[in-house]
Amino acid sequence: MTGKWTGLVLVLGVAMTFLNLAILAGQISNKASARTATSASKLLDDDDFTSGLTKIIRKTVRDYCTVGKRNSIDC
Repeated sequence: MTGKWTGLVLVLGVAMTFLNLAILAGQISNKASARTATSASKLLDDDDFTSGLTKIIRKTVRDYCTVGKRNSIDC
């Protein structure tokens, strides 16, 4: 019984290895496409995105300055 399980695990391992190699070869053979700058500018025109980003930045600066006051960092 143990030999059957060992064989099954070995066969599955080899099959997964070849499947991963095939996927890797497919990914390497395709050209990478960069996003255009227009999509980034559209994102920055979105009010919800900019307000959320502003909140995150303000919180990060506030947290940094709060910790900095304890560690003598000038904000």
